[in-house]
Amino acid sequence: MNRFWRRSFEGFLLCFVLVSLASCAPVHVNTIPPPPPTSKLRVYVQPLSGDGKWGVSHEVYVQSQVRRVERFLERTGIYDVVGQREVQAVLGDQRVERRQLEQNGWALARRIGEALHADYVMVMERVKQRGATGEIDFLFVNAMINVGTGKVFESRTQIVGITRGDREEQRQLITTTYRNIFRSCNQDMLATAIRKGRSGPPARLREAATVPTPAKPELSGALQGTLPSASVKQEQPAAPVPKKETTTEVAKAAPEPLTPIEKTATPPNLPGSGVIGAPKNELGTKRLVVYDFEAVEQYRVAALILVEALREEVFKLKQFVLVNREDLQKVLEEIALQQTGLVDENQAVTTGKGLAANQVVTGRLGLLGKTFVVQAKRVDVETFGTLGLASAKFTEGQEDELLNKLPEFARSLAGTQ
Repeated sequence: MNRFWRRSFEGFLLCFVLVSLASCAPVHVNTIPPPPPTSKLRVYVQPLSGDGKWGVSHEVYVQSQVRRVERFLERTGIYDVVGQREVQAVLGDQRVERRQLEQNGWALARRIGEALHADYVMVMERVKQRGATGEIDFLFVNAMINVGTGKVFESRTQIVGITRGDREEQRQLITTTYRNIFRSCNQDMLATAIRKGRSGPPARLREAATVPTPAKPELSGALQGTLPSASVKQEQPAAPVPKKETTTEVAKAAPEPLTPIEKTATPPNLPGSGVIGAPKNELGTKRLVVYDFEAVEQYRVAALILVEALREEVFKLKQFVLVNREDLQKVLEEIALQQTGLVDENQAVTTGKGLAANQVVTGRLGLLGKTFVVQAKRVDVETFGTLGLASAKFTEGQEDELLNKLPEFARSLAGTQ
């Protein structure tokens, strides 16, 4: 009997050593040619599975999760998700674990990201844990790593009582995950987008599109007097050249607080996610469309990031029902304005009426010398009257200051100052 237990222990120990050695084995990273240049933020999505048995295998989970995240992220217009064929070319059939990716300040994750010519690596790990009532809950631990600087932004999302194959819960999970990540690293993404825009080649100029202002704009606080009198010329789309970051700074943002999601029949009206769920039409609440801001092509992604953050701030005011951005995109596609944006205010108002909106917000991100200028106005769709104005300035490297001004910017726009 002793001999049996000794052999069993030796067998277990041998298996443990082999598994440990396999997990410590170096990961070979191939290189691939750079993709076509884009001003979008290129993201490599890496789903991971925690310990335990799963109803869906890791391989199937990776494929389905990447597809869902890819569809969601690319719909925002901000991101270009690395394709699975490119990942296969860089990693082959190797399976990487979280402990490998995050060693030495996520060195391996950054090395894979560099090989894939990505700006960010998005790690999404599913973990099982037993809840207070004995049910198995799911915890999703997510990290967004800046490949160039090494900065890490983390969030945790808990799904309470999720059922296998529940597509609505999966969609809601991705929305909430993105919202948490976006809120934690929008300043970093804005700075990255502006640096990529700076590195792009000069684009062709087109007719200036300005935001009209009254003789005496009623802007308050730090935003007073910031509306420039000169118009900012816009540019036709051009192919910017992405810039590879070389700094080795490593920083880590504080993790977002755990966000539990209870199962619900109606998805929440979440801002900043690129898709806002079914709104609650309270009596007397104005229905508002916030359009993507105008910008030259090389700074269009930066403008989209700003608008995402602004929608979050407008939502917090609890004065408006925000029109579903997905519905807005469908309308824009129908009138062939999805790629160029709405440069005509009359068209913006007309489209707003088609979405049953009472008011619309239009705006622009322009560049005057080395200074970026953000302007926005709120317009009544019936009278075409201007209801609110807001403006702010910043220079490259001051993106955090601009985002700190957004709550005041939103209040000025909403007329609550």
